[in-house]
Amino acid sequence: MKYLSEKITDYIVKSGAVSEESYAIYQYGFQIGLEMLCCFLTCFGIAIYLQMIPQFLLFSSIFILLRTYAGGVHLNSYTGCFICSVGVQTTILLIAHCFTLIMPMAWGIILASTVLILKNSPVENINRKLDVAEKKHCKKITIVILAGIVLYSVGCTAASMNKNVSLVSLTILTILISQYLGMIKYNFEKRRGINRVRLLFPFF
Repeated sequence: MKYLSEKITDYIVKSGAVSEESYAIYQYGFQIGLEMLCCFLTCFGIAIYLQMIPQFLLFSSIFILLRTYAGGVHLNSYTGCFICSVGVQTTILLIAHCFTLIMPMAWGIILASTVLILKNSPVENINRKLDVAEKKHCKKITIVILAGIVLYSVGCTAASMNKNVSLVSLTILTILISQYLGMIKYNFEKRRGINRVRLLFPFF
């Protein structure tokens, strides 16, 4: 991905679209974009194979939106991020395909996870520490997203779309677990003074 992003950046710099001084910024941006696209297409291909495209779109929408602002664990390599992202998403889809949580359990997970995610957010990364204003902004957006998820779940419950409510509960629980893993990793790396430059990834 780095090689391809460098080739793309070389081309746009030579074309005069961007300055030489902005090379590193654009190269990094293209690399992140290509890695995100690669992961998304892989997960989408698996969803097609499993015949679970609507479930994939629901999971991805909630996960990406909430994960972006609430935070969670960030691995230190693209390979690790890719494997975890694909593995977690495929596992959740398979569970959703085979099982439907009973509504009291699903709603218990949704409500408990909503409270805890809001309490934890935003989870910081050792390479991207947030100031007070950024934390307030992330918290505000997280509240809006969580409110939307709860309202969507209420609508699905009223429409007897229990499978959707079950999938929402599994997705939001996954984000909560990611938050706690992120907090553990952040505290561990902070104590050890680790400050690596890494590739931020949409899922892990």
